[in-house]
Amino acid sequence: MAFARLSEGRVVARGIAERLDYRRSGGRLLAFEGAATIYPQPNTKLAPLGPLHLMASRLEGEVPVRRGTASSGVRMDATRGDTARTEQVHLDGEILRTDTRVFARGPGYAVESNGLLARTDGSAVQFTGGVAGQLQVGQ
Repeated sequence: MAFARLSEGRVVARGIAERLDYRRSGGRLLAFEGAATIYPQPNTKLAPLGPLHLMASRLEGEVPVRRGTASSGVRMDATRGDTARTEQVHLDGEILRTDTRVFARGPGYAVESNGLLARTDGSAVQFTGGVAGQLQVGQ
């Protein structure tokens, strides 16, 4: 199954899933072995990352209210070189959160934490539950 999301005449996301169940009446979806590419809007805090590639073995959610869960090996790779891995992420409107171990790295940093709280527009990212890592100043 392939899909694309348009906004103002341009593709803002596209993806595939091995299996996708969608109930149009309530906007509920359940997908397995999903992968998507999100194209950040220009002039946003996410734009410098470039296109974001997301993968998870299981995705479920309610599209109209922007609520959902990605689980069973969640992975994010940004074109800039950033990567993040965790077992489960919850989306509630504009907030992403997980209480599972997070491994993230990118240009000038490497971080491990026991959780994450972030805004979907990239304006805030907070590692929670104990954090260890390295930061290279000047990167």
